[in-house]
Amino acid sequence: MKIFLNPGHDRRLDSGAVHPTRGLRECDLAYALGERVKHYLEARRMTVLTEQQHNLQAVCAHANESGAHIFVSLHFNAFNGRAGGTETLVGRSAAAVLLGHAVQARVQQVLQLPDRGIKERPDLYVLRATRMPAILVETCFIDNDADLRRYEGREDACARAVADGICQYGDAAGFRV
Repeated sequence: MKIFLNPGHDRRLDSGAVHPTRGLRECDLAYALGERVKHYLEARRMTVLTEQQHNLQAVCAHANESGAHIFVSLHFNAFNGRAGGTETLVGRSAAAVLLGHAVQARVQQVLQLPDRGIKERPDLYVLRATRMPAILVETCFIDNDADLRRYEGREDACARAVADGICQYGDAAGFRV
């Protein structure tokens, strides 16, 4: 199975959300999580392509041209410093919903944060402009100290959970995982 990973935002041009006092940037956390997820998937002999940049049109074009079977965008949410939890955003396809449920359940098991569930968001560019099943994982809230503490103690387990969810989906979809 070929996976296209998109760690959200861009480390040079678009930081994404930023923790208000610690200065942690979403782009950096997403990049590190993506590298770990890639490691776990490649250890299972999967082909993994990654791209992190601000030009989402280019990201989606590269994903569509790559022959990838799925697209996974990794992010960290932010709102008001009090909102918390894990959620996975999906397009309208049944395959994307199945992939989203597999990844959401695994990440939820590891982080044990409030389960914000699966949300259909076909309006998001990366979910509508990709031809393969696509999800966007909002791992936790970067501006919520409790969420961040929980994640920081479990980065590697969270990456493994994302990879396990992808593999669970791959098995169910008939890929040799």
